[in-house]
Amino acid sequence: MDKRVASKQRSRDGQAGRFASGGGTDDPGRSDRAAERLTACDAATDQAAADEARLRYRHRGVAPIQPDEFDQRIVPTLEPDEALVAVRRSAVVRHTGSSESGAQPGPVDVYVTTRRLLLVGSDVQGFDLATLDQTVVSNERLLLALGNGVGLTLEVDWPRLLRVEIAAARAARR
Repeated sequence: MDKRVASKQRSRDGQAGRFASGGGTDDPGRSDRAAERLTACDAATDQAAADEARLRYRHRGVAPIQPDEFDQRIVPTLEPDEALVAVRRSAVVRHTGSSESGAQPGPVDVYVTTRRLLLVGSDVQGFDLATLDQTVVSNERLLLALGNGVGLTLEVDWPRLLRVEIAAARAARR
């Protein structure tokens, strides 16, 4: 399935440009309908990848991934018993209920480790996975509620899959 998901992502990336430009039609409503179908297809592909990951984690557990050259800035922040589980590049984060809630949304890379959720942008923010109360996908965004009243909204590719990856990392920690 991983190859099919990657193939669909490449296909989607190519289609997005056609739909954004109107697909060669003079009917703006047609462009909107095509974009809605594309979003529905992306959501279905994301859900299929999340379902597959959920089964894989149940049978094999969480497998750490090796940081690549882009991930080197987080390597020094990892603790000796902490491993990288998932990465999402070019996400947008919004904070609520914290001192940063008034700040403009900013671009970050999202790293899920066996212990924390790391948001790496102009600085590194870490949230212990044990403090996560709830994760929900809504309007193709991942909403995270932390026990201290802080909320995070992540606009990220594959939010359903990321939700499963976070849940698997939390379960492995118990």
